[in-house]
Amino acid sequence: MPEAFSGSVSQFKVIDIVRLLASEGKTGVLSIQRGKEKGELYVNKGALVHAICKDGVGEEAVFAILTWADGNFNFTPNATSEEKTIEKNTLSLLEEKIKQLEEWQQIKEIISSQDIVFKLSSKRAPDEVRLKHDSWSVLSQIDGKKTVGNISDELKMGEYDTARNLYKLFSSGLIEVATAPQRKAKKVVDGGFFDLVEKELAEIIGPVAPVILDEEIKDMGEERNSFPVDKVSLLVEKVSGEIADDTQRIAFQKTTLSALRG
Repeated sequence: MPEAFSGSVSQFKVIDIVRLLASEGKTGVLSIQRGKEKGELYVNKGALVHAICKDGVGEEAVFAILTWADGNFNFTPNATSEEKTIEKNTLSLLEEKIKQLEEWQQIKEIISSQDIVFKLSSKRAPDEVRLKHDSWSVLSQIDGKKTVGNISDELKMGEYDTARNLYKLFSSGLIEVATAPQRKAKKVVDGGFFDLVEKELAEIIGPVAPVILDEEIKDMGEERNSFPVDKVSLLVEKVSGEIADDTQRIAFQKTTLSALRG
């Protein structure tokens, strides 16, 4: 990896970049620009030490930035921060955030855009469901006009927390979609990618590799011939969990993700 580098988040996921920085023991700051939003992740000898974005600092900011699916990134080597808001081991932190990202993928099936508008449901009354304070706050903003982004800004609540509360309200039958932007066709993975994953995995864990791969794909509710590109990072993370050796696991992740991005 070059000392300084930049690119598009749509082509190289933030979590993959952080994983590579950690594995190569880099020091510097990874800056991500998404429209008017900016996030910064500081690493010191491969360890995440500080993160900041509009949704918060530390671990909260790490997760918020990891959910960004678009924007541009730039890594500046040897940049440091006087603040240290992250104490947790980087690999443990990433594993924890991977689980949250899986939940985020479920949420995105319903709330795929900040431009979606919800309205109150006529099928169920709020007093029929026990809600926490944050959920009540979000529910009070539902008027059939405000977008998800509007609600987030109005409550000064992060994108993830807003979406999570909306998802709970939707799942409880309290709200329904009023208007939704037209969905773009999902980009799917080329079949040759899975051949590479099988080959690389089989060299490490043996002939059980294709079985493991197919089980993980099925558990994610997907199929090989229509597997979305935006779920590849999660799949690689889940599959690599079968590799006990840290060095082999990181090498497998690098090879498979680099191949996907050409």
